[in-house]
Amino acid sequence: MTGAPVDDDRYWFRVLGEPGGDEPWGWRVNGHHLAVHVVVAQGRASVTPHFIGAEPAELPSGRRLLGPEEDIARDLLAGLDPGRRRVAVFSATPPDDILTRADPVADPRLLPEGLRYGDMTQPQQGVLRLLVRRYLDRAPAGYADQCWAETVEAGLDRISFAWAGGAERGARHYYCVSAPHFLIEYDNTQDEGNHAHSVWRHLRDDFGADLLRLHYGTRHATWPG
Repeated sequence: MTGAPVDDDRYWFRVLGEPGGDEPWGWRVNGHHLAVHVVVAQGRASVTPHFIGAEPAELPSGRRLLGPEEDIARDLLAGLDPGRRRVAVFSATPPDDILTRADPVADPRLLPEGLRYGDMTQPQQGVLRLLVRRYLDRAPAGYADQCWAETVEAGLDRISFAWAGGAERGARHYYCVSAPHFLIEYDNTQDEGNHAHSVWRHLRDDFGADLLRLHYGTRHATWPG
């Protein structure tokens, strides 16, 4: 498995632990342009890191797997007045890939600051909320709503949006959304802007860390993580 070539299109499904038991368990799917991680503990589940890619980003039929993720962000950019746009756009040249890479622990300091939610107009804020929910709603409703409620409690003004690259469809581009408890990244830069990556990381609960911490804190003497 570790020796598979980079362009290998095989996928692996793994079950970790004993499903339905008293102890934490989980499952994960990994393969080319797909990485989904689910951990279940004490009746709750986490679903990050969550990665989806598309190559090509646009099929000859015109279908785009990550089309809404791209279009909503572009709508947000297009709706910014020149002053706010200068704050949001941190580079005319996008990075070649997501900035947090595949690191086991996502480092939000790698992301540009961008334009804060509190500095946007109400219509712009509405588009940013729509973009965030596009990613959160990849998860079951309970977990998505929990993540959103957590974000609201921490303060929506602390969410920020940043963009790099061209604004026109077909141009190479990148964007990210930073929040106190999560980050989102999207790039469409490879293959002349026809190869997209998207990732949602929870800064506290990736790989079920917070659920496992809660489990060991209530059921066991120590948290091993």
